[in-house]
Amino acid sequence: MAVLSEILKEQKKLTEEVNKLRGEVQRIKNKEALSMTKVSVEGSTIEKEYINFLKAKFSVFPWINFQDQEIQGMLKDFTSKAGWAERSHVLGVLSSFGSTKFTYYRNQTTAKLMGNKEIDVEGLSLKSLHNYLWKCFLPPAIPLVDIERERLTLLLRSFCASQKLFRKGGTSGFAFWAEFHKFVDTVNKDGRLDKWEKLEEKKERRIEKYLS
Repeated sequence: MAVLSEILKEQKKLTEEVNKLRGEVQRIKNKEALSMTKVSVEGSTIEKEYINFLKAKFSVFPWINFQDQEIQGMLKDFTSKAGWAERSHVLGVLSSFGSTKFTYYRNQTTAKLMGNKEIDVEGLSLKSLHNYLWKCFLPPAIPLVDIERERLTLLLRSFCASQKLFRKGGTSGFAFWAEFHKFVDTVNKDGRLDKWEKLEEKKERRIEKYLS
């Protein structure tokens, strides 16, 4: 009888342990299901930092590849900071948010270049244009003076001038960013060591001619 009693006690104990484990598994599943539905950049602890990251990236190169290994690494860092489980759908949420922001930033930049009737953008010096495009756009922690950022300003100014977009009064019916991407690729493939200096000199002459 004593042996039977011990067996029954052990069986009861094992049953309680199994039920406890089942409860833990269910809680984990419920927590994962909740996280699957509530992952959102908006209102999260990383929203501001992530937007600053996107703005810094955009202001040196207005396109982003979220499949790039370096970018994927950054997304995983943001995921960890937010306390989210690292899953493909979480990275997808960050990528989708970032893509939407980049589209908005491109539209915003086009509007600054072509849609401001109060500022003669074509007559701005390169430095003034640079400040106009990025000073209010970038958060204080990101330096306004940056060689890559300055080159993007130069490329945008050069492209608009070469396509006579200022004088056409805008970009209606013109695939601005697709054509600008081709322009950037062409400049980047130029192997001349002084290509940036030459491009800047050319733009300065155009600005002087326009203002004269």
